[in-house]
Amino acid sequence: EKRLAQFYANFSLDLMLINPKQVQVAVVGDVRNPGKYVISALKTVLDAVIQAGGPTSKGSLRNIQLLRQDKLFAVVDLYQFLMKGKTQYDFFLEPGDRIFVPLVEATVSIQGEVRRPAVFELKSGARERLSDLIELAGGFTPYALLDKIEISRRQENGERKVFYINYHQIMENDSSEANIELRHDDAVRVYSKLEQLHTRYVSIYGEVRHPGKYVLEDSLRLSDLILKAGNLTRSAYLLSAEVAKVDPKKPAKFVRVNLQKLLNDHDPSQDILLEEDDQVFIRKIPEWEVGPTVEVRGEVMFPGVYPIVKDSTWLSEIMEKAGGFTKDALIREATLIRKSSRITMDKEYERLKTMSREEMSDIEYQYFVMKQNTTDIGRIVVDFYKLVVEKDRSEDLVLEDGDVIQVPKAPKVVWVTGRVARPGGILYVPGKKLKYYLNKAGGPTWDANVRKIKITKVTGEILDDEDVKNFVAGDIIWVPRKPERNWWTIFRETIAVVAQISTVYLIVNNALRK
Repeated sequence: EKRLAQFYANFSLDLMLINPKQVQVAVVGDVRNPGKYVISALKTVLDAVIQAGGPTSKGSLRNIQLLRQDKLFAVVDLYQFLMKGKTQYDFFLEPGDRIFVPLVEATVSIQGEVRRPAVFELKSGARERLSDLIELAGGFTPYALLDKIEISRRQENGERKVFYINYHQIMENDSSEANIELRHDDAVRVYSKLEQLHTRYVSIYGEVRHPGKYVLEDSLRLSDLILKAGNLTRSAYLLSAEVAKVDPKKPAKFVRVNLQKLLNDHDPSQDILLEEDDQVFIRKIPEWEVGPTVEVRGEVMFPGVYPIVKDSTWLSEIMEKAGGFTKDALIREATLIRKSSRITMDKEYERLKTMSREEMSDIEYQYFVMKQNTTDIGRIVVDFYKLVVEKDRSEDLVLEDGDVIQVPKAPKVVWVTGRVARPGGILYVPGKKLKYYLNKAGGPTWDANVRKIKITKVTGEILDDEDVKNFVAGDIIWVPRKPERNWWTIFRETIAVVAQISTVYLIVNNALRK
């Protein structure tokens, strides 16, 4: 430009490189896609490694070798560029260059109060020290405890030895013995100053909404702690609460407080100042008991929870309060679930589950099969149709705390189970008899005992088929299996009977001849 400016006035020259030269290089070693690559001559070692997919999990980032004309031209430490942005440790490529990524030789880990906790690779032959690792980790956080940095080092026998370094000595003199040389598999931990802080607690138990431990703040009083715990419950006994003063050097001291004076009269003498490890106990009002309730669910006009009087509230009263059934209610399948009966029946069902069919009586087997088709073991059999619609009080009973009344929507099927070809739900058709539903289920199988068919009505009653005149949606038809016959036993018994008859015949015949 200077040469041409001698001949031309106000001359300036701009050069633009349109097509840089392409070079072929090889990237080998522990990279994801080793091989030969044609790249721009303006690319560096880092660019070539990236084009090869980067190092594998075992590939080195700090000891990458650049081979030029079969000689080691440079060892590239990519940490310098990736973590510090220094480009002088990267090199432009020339035709025929080979880049070899070796395996990682040594690593150390650092965790805790540093800005970049991680596992770092040690540079081969660099003899890196603790201060170098701290620099790689981005330095300390403001909460780092420098007095006692923990280093865990594996010994020759495989065990780890833990020792501590005061980093203040390294900050004063980088060449001090405290700035130890790192070894493979060293583990460094920088603790937090916050871990040294002693947190003081007080506790509150009993009739508050959120009992537990709370941090003791300066000048924390009893009323403050009660507020922190969500305030008192309705059942809290206000005339007397107890504060246990705990001192490891002395026996526990108990202070009684009148919460009524504290909270209602704002008596400052009752608002005691709390100390570390104090425990506050707020008792329950003697014989306090929330009234018993029952729940009505499903197809009633007003479902919900209803209070009852213990041993005095009848089922019919609650059904009347619930407004009766909706038009979609399956009245005959309404059930009463009782917790107290559920426990006993659960145990019986669990016992039957451990038995084979041969070990059960007919009644036990019937119950076992019915239980498998019923989700609520604690069901109390009640004919709600008689009770509510026909006003038949013979079905009435006294409710207990926790009873649940369930009124489902009317199902559209009659269930056929047991020894039929296709067990399952059959669309309910008013007026149809047992034969219709059995045929719809494919008919009884060859081993079906059609003389012992049982019908489970939606009320929970179990009836013989001849006792059922009409089916309703939700009924369950159960077809049992024929009892197995032991033909060898029958044969032996037949032979014995024939032998006895023959003996009697011979005796009678001989007597008549005489």
